[in-house]
Amino acid sequence: VCDHACRRFVDTCHSIQHPARVELRSLKDGAHLATIHDRLDPRIAEYDLQPPRLVQLHNRDGDLLHAAVFHPPAIHGDGPFPTVVFVYGGPHSQLVANHWNLTANLRAQYLRNLGFLVFVLDNRGTSRRGLVFESTIRWDMGHREVEDQMDGVRWLVAHGLSDAERVGIYGASYGGYMAAMCLARAPQTFQAAVAISPVTHWDGYDTHYTEHYMGTPQSNPQGYLQSSVMAHVANLSGRLMLIHGLIDENVHFRHTARLINALIAARKPYDLLLFPDERHMPRKPDDQVYMESLIIDFFNRNLAARGGSG
Repeated sequence: VCDHACRRFVDTCHSIQHPARVELRSLKDGAHLATIHDRLDPRIAEYDLQPPRLVQLHNRDGDLLHAAVFHPPAIHGDGPFPTVVFVYGGPHSQLVANHWNLTANLRAQYLRNLGFLVFVLDNRGTSRRGLVFESTIRWDMGHREVEDQMDGVRWLVAHGLSDAERVGIYGASYGGYMAAMCLARAPQTFQAAVAISPVTHWDGYDTHYTEHYMGTPQSNPQGYLQSSVMAHVANLSGRLMLIHGLIDENVHFRHTARLINALIAARKPYDLLLFPDERHMPRKPDDQVYMESLIIDFFNRNLAARGGSG
């Protein structure tokens, strides 16, 4: 809705503590004119949605990073806990901010209630931190981002929050790429990963997006090689779950197929979940529920059952 007279504006306000409130205000003095939406969803209390704790830490190069920690309920003890990292990590993204989207992350909330500590960190390359912070990944994707996620886990372990032997990671799209890369490039840090619709080699992704950050394969052959998940498959020692829709129009299934060929050649085990009728992310409720149940089962089998006090 546009106010052509430029006398009013719509003000939307939310935080990790409060869902969105939408008001109509005067552009002249900010005076409240009307409340458009300010109703609490009863499911917030029903699901016991608890806001995460916002924290800051420094990576190995001294850069300040922003993160969020979802603590398990007190019934699960004081830790260290089995930990699951939620990652996106790519350009134009910012997961960690004082907004309701964090608290409303139902997968994180469900894992938290099961006794997992859930961690979210915006690594170098993500947005709203300035050009230097964002451009660190230029010509070298999947490197500095992984280092920052490793440093985040080290911070958790140093603070007695995470069991270093039970750390998993999940993400979709660029986050799927990051989950697979973290497992492959940092096997000493991550023991399990769920990669949903992952890019596995940048020579097979949209050139308009890719060449903005990586140049062309001809101008940056070494960068393309090292930024491929397949280049690091030999390092894999943890458990990997791959999820992909067979008619994905964004990250084509060919990405996961190429990674599977590399895993077979390297004799590396993997779990595979395919959706024949789904695109970039499952949209059908039955498919979504099925995917969530298998993701939870994967982390329970590979992280929660291992030793530790969490």
